[in-house]
Amino acid sequence: MLNIFVIGIFIAPITVMKNTITLICLLTLVLTGFSQGLTRDGFVEVLGKKIDGPEVQQFFSSYHIKNVTGNKYASVENGIDLETKGDSVTQVNVYRNSPVYGSYKGKLSKDLQFGMTPAQVKAKLGKPTTTYTNSGYAEYHYPGYVITCWYEQGVLSELSYSPKSE
Repeated sequence: MLNIFVIGIFIAPITVMKNTITLICLLTLVLTGFSQGLTRDGFVEVLGKKIDGPEVQQFFSSYHIKNVTGNKYASVENGIDLETKGDSVTQVNVYRNSPVYGSYKGKLSKDLQFGMTPAQVKAKLGKPTTTYTNSGYAEYHYPGYVITCWYEQGVLSELSYSPKSE
């Protein structure tokens, strides 16, 4: 009887420790995801999708996007325009303050903010894959897509999302 009691004393704390460690690991994963700016704005998710598909139609509805002309879709009230080829989304452009497309006021993915300097963007995203500092252009390649940053007067003014060409 004493042996069972002694074993119980050691097993109970081990179970509690195991559960605590599991909880800490889960919290770490969740918080790491948020700290990396995994905002779901839909910009990447619609790339390559059919215009008439439910995911793209939901995206259009959320941002009030309408067909402007031919393969061009835009939301002047939300600072977004899309380009298509055939019937699929090939590029999403988001503007800080465009006279044609308006201003995007929502959160940007990867914890970016309009008005950041190239150094601030680099601190968030790392070294750009391609950069042309004189023209205010930098590309960041990710699995399946590319984010292009455009700078005006030294600050981030436009983001473009496009499928990665392999």
